[in-house]
Amino acid sequence: MKDTAETVLGLLPRDVAYADVRVVDRTHELVLVEHNGPGDVMRETSLGVGVRVVVGGHWGFAATHRLDLEGLNAAVTEAVAQARAAGGGGGGGAKIPLGQPVTTRARWSSPMVVDPFTVSLSTKLDLLDAAVAEARTAGPLVRQIEASMDFFRDDKVFANTEGALIEQTITESGGGLMVVASDGDDVQRRSFPQAVPRSIRGQRGHFATAGYEHIPALRLVEEAARVGAEAVALLSAPQCPDETTTLVVTGAQLAMVLHECAGHPMEADRALGSEVSLAGGTYASPDRRGTFRFGSPLVSVHADATIPGALGSYAFDDEGVAAQRTELVKDGIFTGYLSGRESAAALGQESSGAARADGWQRIPLVRMTNLCLEPGDSSLAEMIATTKRGVLMDMTKSVSIDDQRLSFRLGAEAGWEIRDGRLGRLLKNCTYSGVTPRFWAGCDSLGNQDEFQVHGIPSCNKGEPLQVAHIGHGTVPARFRDVQIGTR
Repeated sequence: MKDTAETVLGLLPRDVAYADVRVVDRTHELVLVEHNGPGDVMRETSLGVGVRVVVGGHWGFAATHRLDLEGLNAAVTEAVAQARAAGGGGGGGAKIPLGQPVTTRARWSSPMVVDPFTVSLSTKLDLLDAAVAEARTAGPLVRQIEASMDFFRDDKVFANTEGALIEQTITESGGGLMVVASDGDDVQRRSFPQAVPRSIRGQRGHFATAGYEHIPALRLVEEAARVGAEAVALLSAPQCPDETTTLVVTGAQLAMVLHECAGHPMEADRALGSEVSLAGGTYASPDRRGTFRFGSPLVSVHADATIPGALGSYAFDDEGVAAQRTELVKDGIFTGYLSGRESAAALGQESSGAARADGWQRIPLVRMTNLCLEPGDSSLAEMIATTKRGVLMDMTKSVSIDDQRLSFRLGAEAGWEIRDGRLGRLLKNCTYSGVTPRFWAGCDSLGNQDEFQVHGIPSCNKGEPLQVAHIGHGTVPARFRDVQIGTR
């Protein structure tokens, strides 16, 4: 792979002002067990090279799975032709501002204890079978069960014309459970340990940059009976009331709120307009940096790609920039962006090391890493005990947000009444809505460091053509005042 990258750089014509090449060898294994037996067992591999060039102040990109000299030369020729065509055929060797040169030479592998690709299929199936069997004990109203594991490995080489040469191996593991119950009139679901859209098969649950040791720690078998029982109980639960009240959300639920209200809006390429055609713009415009109040003074948010074991962690991004921690919100004020080299330079900054590509056949985009809400000094138990009237909600079921990332509506899988400091009845079809700065201004309590958890989510979509990123969200339980819940 290293030789392939160096070969590509040697094929560049003289008018290329900058170029980088990524060689990626990706393996993905899915093991899925359903209500009545194995639903899917799959292992796929993909090996190829992508090359970006700047010619005459314009980008060109091409990718190929052909790693012979003829295939590599064809990819270089195509990328250069794109850039020249974008400039009307002119040359000149102009540069796109990219900040400081990236010259790093390094090699890094993510830590793991047990290589998931050496664990037998029978071991994996036995664990998932046991989880499904436990979930099935909830009774005949259980109509669908999915228990799954996914494993990913990326062997990557990055090289550029500035002198960088970086080799990385990243191994990721995850698993989860979803139970769907129906009585003929209603359908309800419960997920563990993290919810994802029902349309996604596999890639369900909680993921980490780790080996197979992460799977037993999820406790899928131990939690499955509870998950099934709650799915069934939701069928006869009362509807979520329609009212303005105090909302308490679990860390798992808050991950999606953070994702939509702070993560996507604070991507620098979106702030510069590059996402408008697909997913809209953002309230977090450059002129508001340092002055816009995102939330209450309790709220601080950062992105950190260096957290050991978190799904959005790595040593270097796909432009060769070192992983780092970046402040986005400080004491309630919007302060910064996730960025790549080009978007950071356009804002007069250096890259935050957040340019990532979905494999060898896509260009790097600004993506979330591990987006973290900094903990407070309370706890979920204290929030409930000090709430006279409200609702606790858990696990995201649906999400909708406008194209400026302001007005939103989220649905939760389950809710519980809070009355006089105690949890009461289970509630179904729970939803809440708000406007981003108004909602976060109502945050008056955050869980402490002991409740902080990074939730690994391998299904963040962005870009045209669509790319999927693996990211983390570090959250704690939180309480918000005066929130509209229910159907209104």
